[in-house]
Amino acid sequence: MSPLIDRTMMETVFPADELVTLDDHALAAMAHEPTKTFLREIGLPDRYGWFEADQRLLDGDLRIGGDAWRTVALKYPSCPFDMSAWLSLGGIALDDVVVDTVTGVVYCVPEDGSPHLLNTSIDTLAYFLHALEEERPEYDPEAATDEGVDPEGAARRLLSRMRRADTAAVQHPESTWFSVLRHVRNLLQT
Repeated sequence: MSPLIDRTMMETVFPADELVTLDDHALAAMAHEPTKTFLREIGLPDRYGWFEADQRLLDGDLRIGGDAWRTVALKYPSCPFDMSAWLSLGGIALDDVVVDTVTGVVYCVPEDGSPHLLNTSIDTLAYFLHALEEERPEYDPEAATDEGVDPEGAARRLLSRMRRADTAAVQHPESTWFSVLRHVRNLLQT
């Protein structure tokens, strides 16, 4: 299956030099081939828009699993996810975004809640980030066009695109995406 988004599409909203890609050496421990290919060829934004890449990802110092994730697993003993294969990608606001390096599923570890599925794959995560940047002139007064803003319309269109691209991503009632959409509707105000 081909990814939802490619490098050319990402570069329509993110500067090329802001897209983090990794070489084969850094990705050697990544077992999930589509995720490996995505991180090598397409990339995620560095510190642009809604997403901030993890410094270790930027440095190509990928640490999969480890003590930090064992600590999270102990904090949430009823959590059904195997965190031993997790790799931190970065964050959206104060929520950590991680990918399972075996399955390719992207999870969120909220600042004040238990881990949950964020996206079914890294390309759907990137697709959501891309869609948010495409809609930015409709909810960010600083990026607005002469026609003004339409934050309610932007939130409605974004949710519709999210549901079509990755239904599972918007099934969890506490998903980070709902927090993001609240900020969109409120013109980036809390």
